[in-house]
Amino acid sequence: MYYRKAKLKLPMIYILEEYKCGKARVLTMLEESDDPVVKTVQPSLETGRKWKVTEAVDEAKECLKMKKVIGETQTDRRGLGSTTAKWWSKTEDKEKRDMIIDEIRNKEDSTRVQKAVQQPQQGQWTYWDTAIQRSLTWNDIWHMAPLRISFLIRFVYDLLPSNANLVRWGKKDDPTSPLCQGIHDPFDLISSVQREFEGFYRWVALVKLASV
Repeated sequence: MYYRKAKLKLPMIYILEEYKCGKARVLTMLEESDDPVVKTVQPSLETGRKWKVTEAVDEAKECLKMKKVIGETQTDRRGLGSTTAKWWSKTEDKEKRDMIIDEIRNKEDSTRVQKAVQQPQQGQWTYWDTAIQRSLTWNDIWHMAPLRISFLIRFVYDLLPSNANLVRWGKKDDPTSPLCQGIHDPFDLISSVQREFEGFYRWVALVKLASV
């Protein structure tokens, strides 16, 4: 739920990501300090054994320098020139610090996307090429019905009670869809709801015609 590139972007932050960005921000501020004593002394920040802030900042700097060598590339369906690129060699200290933080965030999000791709059920949204990302704010969530929020989240992460999921959960034996005789997935659920509504309105129209 912390993916920034997910089809349903929720206004939630990942505590570990904020911790890493905070440590990286402190390190870059110490390295770029106007005080010569602080700048020359190598700062030591305790971050544990699995992650080192100095290595993360150095890796982010190298990635930003490499992007300058590679040049502007196209990463989505928008054409070249639709976005303004910032280069490491042409930015000031404050902008460089922000670029390092953004690079660390992008790496963390890419790691989460890699894990999502490996999940056959909850990560199916990574294959939705034609779907448009929907970003929800806290204001949207507060004014939205709880069942609607639950439906959106469960649909994106394939947790709706489709026949395929019911078979996976041991609640049913037949995973086929009554509409197409294929595997019943969440998209078939939406099609079934649409068909039920069409049948309901058709029945109402017939009742009104019969009463004339």
